[in-house]
Amino acid sequence: MKDKKTALPTQPSLVGDQVYLRPATADDVANNHVWFILSEPQAQGCQPLPFHTASEAAEAFKKKEATADYQAFAIVRREDKTLVGKIVFYDLNSLNRSAGLGLLIDPDERKKGYAADAMRVLTRFLFQYRGLNKVYAQTPEFNAGAARLLESLGFKRDACLRDHHFYNGKFYNSFIYSLLLFEADL
Repeated sequence: MKDKKTALPTQPSLVGDQVYLRPATADDVANNHVWFILSEPQAQGCQPLPFHTASEAAEAFKKKEATADYQAFAIVRREDKTLVGKIVFYDLNSLNRSAGLGLLIDPDERKKGYAADAMRVLTRFLFQYRGLNKVYAQTPEFNAGAARLLESLGFKRDACLRDHHFYNGKFYNSFIYSLLLFEADL
């Protein structure tokens, strides 16, 4: 007798080869807050960030509900249902049919293909089910890993924001990458 496949706790459109995405919870945010701190928060964004405890981050997440233009997802490894990251879309613009993407992977789980799989799943979902034409992401020039990831997924570098990211006492350029619907490998 064949083994029955176990159903994953998410929509079929949010299932990749290695991971699946499900709506993030406050507990997820509290758990992955440590990854955020270990990844040097000021290196991840070019806006001033308040310093939070894990419980404060979870409370802030509860107050910011998922909306039509923002949603955070937990990235869960399929083989053992372990949380390995968080991915979000934000600033979804229904007129321009575009949205920004953000990603955080557990430092111990990097370079295993989870980030690429999660990005493919979310971009496919946004293109096919939300009707978008473009997704974009921004990364500072010193984050070569993020640039390689985006380029490996077909993203093109659209712009360089000069001296846009202040980190460790120095200004760095920030790059904006985008992927258009017709370029996506769906």
